[in-house]
Amino acid sequence: MASRTRIKTLTHDTRVANSRFFDGDVNQVPKYALTVGVGTLLDAEEVMILVLGHQKAQALQAAVEGNVNHMWTISCLQLHPKAVVVCDEPSTMELKVKTLKYFNELEAENIKGL
Repeated sequence: MASRTRIKTLTHDTRVANSRFFDGDVNQVPKYALTVGVGTLLDAEEVMILVLGHQKAQALQAAVEGNVNHMWTISCLQLHPKAVVVCDEPSTMELKVKTLKYFNELEAENIKGL
């Protein structure tokens, strides 16, 4: 969980998946990418994560309800003092009702102070 931002080599499968952004031409897809390390993320003054769609519901659930662990590195946000998660309703479908209610009430209180 102390990793820093670094250059990573993309796998062939990742390049094929991303070829849709390059007119289907895998040869146009970069072979390298930057990955933001968890240590770098935790060193930031503030962090905002945007979570959209039902396909991200499991990741959101792991981020806010699960334990901090290496399988769901997003869970490290639980350790950040100024992390904000912005999400849409479909992405909350795996959250417990109690969790969703808590965060909705927290949001309402924060909006009052504006």
